[in-house]
Amino acid sequence: MSQSTITIDQYSVATVPIQMLFNTTELGLGTGFLWQEDDALFLITNWHNLSGRDPFTGKHISATAAEPNQLRVWWNQKGNLGSKFAIDHPIKDANGSALWSVHPTHKNQVDAVALPITLPPNAEPYAINKMPADDLLLQVGMDVFILGYPFGISSGGFPIWKRGSIASEPQLLEPARPVIFVDSASRPGMSGSPVIRRSWNSHAMANWSTAIGPGSATKIVGIYSGRLATSDPNDPQLGLTWPVAFDLPLRFSSTRS
Repeated sequence: MSQSTITIDQYSVATVPIQMLFNTTELGLGTGFLWQEDDALFLITNWHNLSGRDPFTGKHISATAAEPNQLRVWWNQKGNLGSKFAIDHPIKDANGSALWSVHPTHKNQVDAVALPITLPPNAEPYAINKMPADDLLLQVGMDVFILGYPFGISSGGFPIWKRGSIASEPQLLEPARPVIFVDSASRPGMSGSPVIRRSWNSHAMANWSTAIGPGSATKIVGIYSGRLATSDPNDPQLGLTWPVAFDLPLRFSSTRS
């Protein structure tokens, strides 16, 4: 296949692999994506990735009880599609306070954070909310895609599109845990991935109409935060998605946790 015939889905450049570090020791792998508000850029990922703790129990995720103090992000290199380079970013200030912002009401009970980011000049800022998006219908049973890096795996520097299906009614969010369940066998490294709905040629719209046209249509559903923790040998393989419709990641409070 010649270079001129290769096409890359624009949403494949929306995500970046991340490594959680304590000094130089790697504590885990994850995924993040850029969000732009005016001229400000934020890296969106999970609270548990940056805190090193379970958002519901508060327990440390690492067996060493270590918490990350910096984040290694593999940014897209400007002018070289598919190539990435690593930059380490602080996630705590000199006093040990978190630099990220959390949800203004639910705090860390919504497992998502916004970390202010200053990109190096040789990084290409592919902000997911600046990509074309469509008001597609979102219903239980519909397929979605989780765009992340399971076990750090990528394809030519791009994320793996892991298919799942919406397993709970997306408009009926529990007040204590406003989350959409997704039926998907996800793996470590996918926490912090954007979740999107994608259709081709025929598109079911939110107003219950059908749009016909060539190409694809995309709706940003939310941010993925891994499988529902269970010790059940018959694991239902349900993942958690914090929906954009619940002000995620559109607006975060300056309150940090």
